[in-house]
Amino acid sequence: MKGGYMSKESKKKEKDIWEDYEPDGRDLAAHLQAQKEWKKRNPNFSMEDAADYYAELQGEIKRGK
Repeated sequence: MKGGYMSKESKKKEKDIWEDYEPDGRDLAAHLQAQKEWKKRNPNFSMEDAADYYAELQGEIKRGK
């Protein structure tokens, strides 16, 4: 690896483990249940709050925190 860049061969060898993932009914049910419980615990959380939080995280990532 020269200069911190991966060769084309290295990129081809890496496989996204989630590429062919298909959630089954249990996965979906668990996800929906977790979402429902989270919404109960955080009733005042809005999509704007989520967007602000995401933007803040991206800013921290760019600053290297």
